[in-house]
Amino acid sequence: MTNAPLPSSNDESPATSGRPTVVPLPWASRISGMPYMPGGGKNQVQTLETLLSAVDSHDGLVTATVDLGDGVQRAVRDAVKQIAPAGFINHLDREHLAVSEEAQLWMSSRDAGDLLAILHRHVRFVGELLHALTDGPKSVRELMDVAAAEFQLQWTTLDQVRRRVTWMSAMGLAEYKTNTLIGLTDAGREAVASLQLGGPERISRAVTSAVTVPELPQAIAALLGELSSEVLASRNPALGYIPRGNGETDLVESLYLLVNAASPSISRADLLTFAQKTFGVSESSFSAVMTTLNKSGLLEQTGFNIYSPSKPASAWLETQSTLDLVLLLHRRFLFMLEILPMLAEFDKAPDLARAAYEHYGMARVDVGGVRTRLQLLKAAGLIAERANWRYQATALGERIALEIPLQTVLDEDDDRPTDADDLSRESGPSMAKRLGLELETAAIAGETPIRLEKAVADAFSYLGFEARHIGGGGKTDVLATVEDPHGKPVRVILDAKAARSGTVNEGAVSFDTLAEHKEKHNADFVALVGPGFDGGRVRARAEQNGVALITVEDLSQALRRHEITPRSAATFLNLVDPRSSARKDLESGWSQAERRIMLLSQVVAVLAQEAREADEVTHGALSAEQIYLIVRDEIDPRPSTKDIEEVLQLLEHPLVASVSRTTGGPSRSITYRLTDAPGLVAAKVEALGRSLARVDSEG
Repeated sequence: MTNAPLPSSNDESPATSGRPTVVPLPWASRISGMPYMPGGGKNQVQTLETLLSAVDSHDGLVTATVDLGDGVQRAVRDAVKQIAPAGFINHLDREHLAVSEEAQLWMSSRDAGDLLAILHRHVRFVGELLHALTDGPKSVRELMDVAAAEFQLQWTTLDQVRRRVTWMSAMGLAEYKTNTLIGLTDAGREAVASLQLGGPERISRAVTSAVTVPELPQAIAALLGELSSEVLASRNPALGYIPRGNGETDLVESLYLLVNAASPSISRADLLTFAQKTFGVSESSFSAVMTTLNKSGLLEQTGFNIYSPSKPASAWLETQSTLDLVLLLHRRFLFMLEILPMLAEFDKAPDLARAAYEHYGMARVDVGGVRTRLQLLKAAGLIAERANWRYQATALGERIALEIPLQTVLDEDDDRPTDADDLSRESGPSMAKRLGLELETAAIAGETPIRLEKAVADAFSYLGFEARHIGGGGKTDVLATVEDPHGKPVRVILDAKAARSGTVNEGAVSFDTLAEHKEKHNADFVALVGPGFDGGRVRARAEQNGVALITVEDLSQALRRHEITPRSAATFLNLVDPRSSARKDLESGWSQAERRIMLLSQVVAVLAQEAREADEVTHGALSAEQIYLIVRDEIDPRPSTKDIEEVLQLLEHPLVASVSRTTGGPSRSITYRLTDAPGLVAAKVEALGRSLARVDSEG
């Protein structure tokens, strides 16, 4: 993207004390996706600064590595993917990048207004969001309604608004006025006056309205008529294996040839012979082909080992319309046409796969399956590739998304922001969620402070501490104890401060009393828990007195994250440690644990697919290096072959025994074959967990 020229210093707004008016790029040139950096919401600005400094210090070399605060080393090429389209990075050549002129200006000034100017110029609904708050606080959902009604941003989840609110909060321009309502700060009100607002060109909506969907064959129209919310939610998650020979045929052509060969009917043996001759598939791989054809509703069994095209498939054979094929598959598979509205938020396969997992009930983050869907949608003219591997809906795609029933997004429980790096999908009112909600409610119930004290004790008990609520005049609120990694008991004083305003001010805290409590209980750490803290004196006094500040949002997020990726109790000493590096250490270890778990699922998925598609070259087994080539772009940052080998060793261990290794083939390298179905692998691991849970309950 070409960077906009910096605004002229002569173009000033009198309402902003001489700050130049920020003129955004044309709406069509601004991106819809708000960048989100690793390291959590409050660290967005700091992480961006770290990344831009690394680009400068390494002279823009794309192969240089950088730690973005989560303890993980990334190649600069991978690290800048989020921020490059947002005006921060220029591409010099294949091997070098440069910090843009406007980003250099911000790096020099460290002025939130300069950072806001960049984001407003290049990203849709940034300044416009701030402007929407000028008439009073709004919830995330209300802001999403504004984005849809006034700016044609048809987002289906709260994620994009949450990202923008997170950035504005980190920049000190917006804040939560209540538990759910976001409002402007004084700095935000000053900044918004310097922004020239933008908006979509109305002609684009007229084009979409003018597009008509071609008349559908009766059999396919009847199929779509079955699409209730229950049917949509119960569709198959995996598309399955579609043979393509040596890559000489595309997906649509492959399916057409197979279904056409079965018309009017064919035996399984004859279809196998056809598939072997046409695509070179092995007999073992053909079982996967038949599974795909049956699950998709393209073929149906009409006799003993005899198959024929279904009525909708026969209609598709007549029209040869790829749109008809996609509509047929939409009836059978999750996250097919649902991709169309999602492209307003996520335009790359990995991000879409994550959205499918989080919001549409997919069993895993299936990047390969999403790429297959994108190929089909593109062939049907429903999407177009606007840049390398980035997609957008066409006018026809937008029209289809309006007319064909789509699965609704899984309910999002509240308007509070969540960490966009969290790959988990919560289901049901879990213990962690209940504790988090109680913390957030109790934190602003200033008339009953004991409620927050008890909630804090319960939260730390959940994290593995022995936490005891004491309370009462002159006593500490909560005393928590945990053993460090060497088995030494560590005591923590926890003071809970509720505030109806959502901010704990200096007058509400006696640091001298906290010091007395620390001495009385011979404690190692003291932490203050509250809904939020005055950015000036409270933070300065806490630092001077060695007191850690923990917001209920931070603590709630730790609870939810711990539920999905449990950590040892001693790990959470970094939560109560006042050292600035402690939170970074906590984030680093947690991020690496989450990546290992995600890598485990990816490795199992890759080996399962290879086992289904076994051929004469691999015999259904892959080496660690081959697995790396498949999964390297599906996990950020890229895993190493050592990481993959460690996962394979776990799967090979006698307690799991779901992988066998062989040595052979031209390279004589060690290869691994999955001997169990993925569901059985999961059941074995769950059995280990149940066994250990019994030990814990008996103890």
